[in-house]
Amino acid sequence: MIRNGATLFVGIGLPSAAANLARQTHAPETVLIYESGTIGSKPTALPLSIGDGELAETADAVIPIPEIFAYWLQGGRIDLGFLGARRSISTRTSTPL
Repeated sequence: MIRNGATLFVGIGLPSAAANLARQTHAPETVLIYESGTIGSKPTALPLSIGDGELAETADAVIPIPEIFAYWLQGGRIDLGFLGARRSISTRTSTPL
């Protein structure tokens, strides 16, 4: 469960949906950071890509991408990361799911 006030590094798609659902329900003070450089984004609709204008328009700050990685990620300032979610199903009958 995402705790209120956590700082999340968020990817697009299911990770963004999960993070925004938490922000809109039980964790309204959660800080969402997208790899495009937006910090504190509060999108009203799920972004289609990291370049979606909704992220920058609703962000507390927009910073250079290298700073996201150097200061935030490598600096240990991220509590949790959701970068991708995928389910693979094998079409081969000899391979168990």
